[in-house]
Amino acid sequence: MNFAVAQHITLTDRHGHALMVCELPRGIDRNEVTRLHHQILTHFHGELIKQAPTKPIHLSWPEVVNRLEQRMDCHV
Repeated sequence: MNFAVAQHITLTDRHGHALMVCELPRGIDRNEVTRLHHQILTHFHGELIKQAPTKPIHLSWPEVVNRLEQRMDCHV
């Protein structure tokens, strides 16, 4: 059975205000979304603590991939 998976990950502050919205590719598996959520939280933590909730960062899927590759030092 197929389940709909959100097409983005929204990271919020402790009050629920959006700090970062990361687009996801279509058809991504739920387990992969969970892994990406963890990687994004880990590698974007510094940006998130500086971010004002009035102006959340919006990243396209290619931007998410590029930034994670840079932070993980795994350029192709």
